[in-house]
Amino acid sequence: MSSKGKGRTLELEQIRKAEEKAAAQSADVRKKSFVTIGVIVAAVVALVAWIMLAPAPPGIPYPNMGNFHLSSLEEPHVAYNSAPPSSGPHFGGLGPWGVSEEPIPPELFLHNLEDAGVVFVYNCPTGCDDLSSALATLVEDRPEPTLVMTPYAGAIQDSDGTSYRAAVISWNRVLYFDDLTDEARADIADFVGLYHGIDHHAR
Repeated sequence: MSSKGKGRTLELEQIRKAEEKAAAQSADVRKKSFVTIGVIVAAVVALVAWIMLAPAPPGIPYPNMGNFHLSSLEEPHVAYNSAPPSSGPHFGGLGPWGVSEEPIPPELFLHNLEDAGVVFVYNCPTGCDDLSSALATLVEDRPEPTLVMTPYAGAIQDSDGTSYRAAVISWNRVLYFDDLTDEARADIADFVGLYHGIDHHAR
């Protein structure tokens, strides 16, 4: 074979090897792309499954009734949309933080909620010294400084009209319960952890 023929054969061999290398690289890129897409799809599926299967946060949400400030505790205002109230018209002052033995009106403790607090209320027409004492201990033992506990003169009822002896309130959300069972304590801990410390002043 002439040197010219050998050169052509070598050139063709180099072209063939280059094509094989390019094809291998292209296949590798496609493989990596498929792996990346697979990882992304798996992550999205896992996230959707987690969202769908995760337990709902404790408490019942209520529509926001706004932050209108009353000129006095006695000023007439629209009816609240939850019992006890969780947002809406309220006085500009604050109820005392901590455990109160005297009822704090909702027109006052709503401002505590607006100021990132959480309020514990109880109403037991037939008496509930055990529950109120346990609630007081729970509030006093928690590290959050902006908690309120107060007797409540009104009805403690959910949106279905079911009555309860106690509730924990944050802005736009109420957790109802009758006794401090282990489940109720866990829900209260989650509730305070999720909704305490959030400022709700209108921006």
